[in-house]
Amino acid sequence: MYLLLVEDNPTDRMVIQARLRRAFPGAQILAADDPIGLNEHLKRDGCDIVITDYWLGWSDGLSVLQRVRERWPRSRVIMLTGNGGEEVVAGAFKHGLYQYLLKPDGFDELAAVTGAAIESKRREDFHELMAMIVNSIPDGVYTVDSAGTITAINAAARRMYGYADVEIVGLTNEILLPAGWRNEIRRQHERALDGEIVPRFPTLQVRSDGAEIPVAMTILPMRDADGAVSNVVCIATAIAAVTREASVASARDESHPPRHASHLSIH
Repeated sequence: MYLLLVEDNPTDRMVIQARLRRAFPGAQILAADDPIGLNEHLKRDGCDIVITDYWLGWSDGLSVLQRVRERWPRSRVIMLTGNGGEEVVAGAFKHGLYQYLLKPDGFDELAAVTGAAIESKRREDFHELMAMIVNSIPDGVYTVDSAGTITAINAAARRMYGYADVEIVGLTNEILLPAGWRNEIRRQHERALDGEIVPRFPTLQVRSDGAEIPVAMTILPMRDADGAVSNVVCIATAIAAVTREASVASARDESHPPRHASHLSIH
């Protein structure tokens, strides 16, 4: 975790650094008190949190904010100001400011605000990592909520179905289901919404051009932080062919396996 402090007042800089070290002993705290120091730090590959004074003898906090956001778009920037007006603050938020604090009372709030900024950055990093993982999966993956609305879709699914994110997210998942198979797929979604894992079964899906494509589908319950299921995850793998008999047999409850395994046909 890297924190950069941009402050040319030596007393304020010493006070802020001491507070940050106490609050975040594991963080690497950098400091810039002149334009040369700031330029050197901006050569780094990244920085998680930047804390800058608004009034600097050689620049101002808004300029620092703009430079930081250009170099590190995902950094959280906190601005300290002694007498910044509403217009200054409004302009800073337009350029991506995370939070501002008034001096000197803001020193007491700085550790808490910085902690919140760190947590916000960690959540964003985690979500970006998960998105990279999901988009690296070769199978088509999309999520559907309890109302049947598509809430997310990965890169492989976009290629498989021929849709862009903006064209499909927010629409009903029935656009992916052949009319004759919708009731069957709805039943499998309901099983997953009840918390059950629906094992891989063959079925058909519909591309954006209307063509039907055979897939092997797995449907998983997607639990939130409280353990409630509000979405299901559909994982689709393209296969060569599928028959209705194969789909019906494979989608049965695992506790009642089909007698004639030869009916299952995933190619």
